[in-house]
Amino acid sequence: MLQHFEDWLEPETPVVPAMFHAYQPKIHKEPKGVVLIIAPWNYPIVLLLLPLLGAIAAGNCAILKPSQFVPKVTATLAGLIPKYLDRDCFRVVAGGKEVVEELLQHPLDHIFFTGSTSVGKSIMTKASRHPTPVTLELGGKCPAIVTESANVAQAAKRIAWGKFLNAGQTCVAPDYALVHESVLPGFLHELKQVMESTYAHDSEHPTKYGRIINTQHLNRLSALISSTKGSFLHSSGPLYPTDLSISPTVIRDTPLSDPLLQTEIFGPILPVVSYATLLSLPTMIRKIDPTPLATYIFTSHPQDTTYLSTHIHSGTSCVNDVMGHLGTTSLPVSGRGSSGFGAYRGKASIECFSATKTVVDVPTSEDFEGMLGFRYPGGDEELKYQMWKGMECKRDW
Repeated sequence: MLQHFEDWLEPETPVVPAMFHAYQPKIHKEPKGVVLIIAPWNYPIVLLLLPLLGAIAAGNCAILKPSQFVPKVTATLAGLIPKYLDRDCFRVVAGGKEVVEELLQHPLDHIFFTGSTSVGKSIMTKASRHPTPVTLELGGKCPAIVTESANVAQAAKRIAWGKFLNAGQTCVAPDYALVHESVLPGFLHELKQVMESTYAHDSEHPTKYGRIINTQHLNRLSALISSTKGSFLHSSGPLYPTDLSISPTVIRDTPLSDPLLQTEIFGPILPVVSYATLLSLPTMIRKIDPTPLATYIFTSHPQDTTYLSTHIHSGTSCVNDVMGHLGTTSLPVSGRGSSGFGAYRGKASIECFSATKTVVDVPTSEDFEGMLGFRYPGGDEELKYQMWKGMECKRDW
């Protein structure tokens, strides 16, 4: 960002028909003004500071609202931000829902929200009062697809890592696995091996594994486990309510109507569903969540990737890995449909937090004024017709 943001902020010269070259058109980027950044609790620092970086680079002031569920992080940021940034331009605001409600009562120039789809919809509704542009980075049931040509052992290892990282509390984690029926036994075997070798010891020492954020979410996940119609393939241990811990759990043979497939899990529970043909996958995914935040495709056939990327309408796609697109902050991240809209990170952050202004500088010379004579009342009608006809034929916008 520091190496490139000045170039990204340079005025752009758009392509226009030759007759408008003399207008010297430019597209300028300007700061939007005061932006509100609302961050979630699962990655409370990076998901606040990454959009803030783009807001600062684009020249904005910012109100920073960390999650109410991470009071220590909020207190730390409230102490550090004023030491390094102008107090009149950047403020950290603590509190819960009522504080956000109050902030949304005021005119803002942009709202950037990361969190659940239900809260995102509410924020979008309230933003329309003024109205205020909104970027929504929401949740999504991200499928991990294992085709019959995939490296099954590698797929099992990588899916387990992405799913159980941070106790499954990652918006772009693989939410469920769709595995071709011909490789399902091998995949389940490899997955069980990974679970036993990587996570089994944590059942004896649950504090070594990530914890669920609070009791409310622990109870929600416990209810999902209790209500599933699937079969337990593996659980490396029981629930530990006093430690807010749930051991990594894999559930197979999960019907599409199962509660685990009808809501974003956001926890260390991986449902595994089999499928018969590649062509059936887009329909299956639409029944679960038609616009996931990300799609993960494990295959050795490029044509599988092309088909699935084209027919599954997700914000991003990653082939033979999970969350690989997060490895560099220069790649834009965005949702689609119920998983949000508006991209950020890298150059996309500049575009997110900038207002574009088109500027043309029309010559004032007598010769040029004579060329414009056709457009005024009483001007040459034939020339006027020819000019507009030429614009219709040659325009490239």
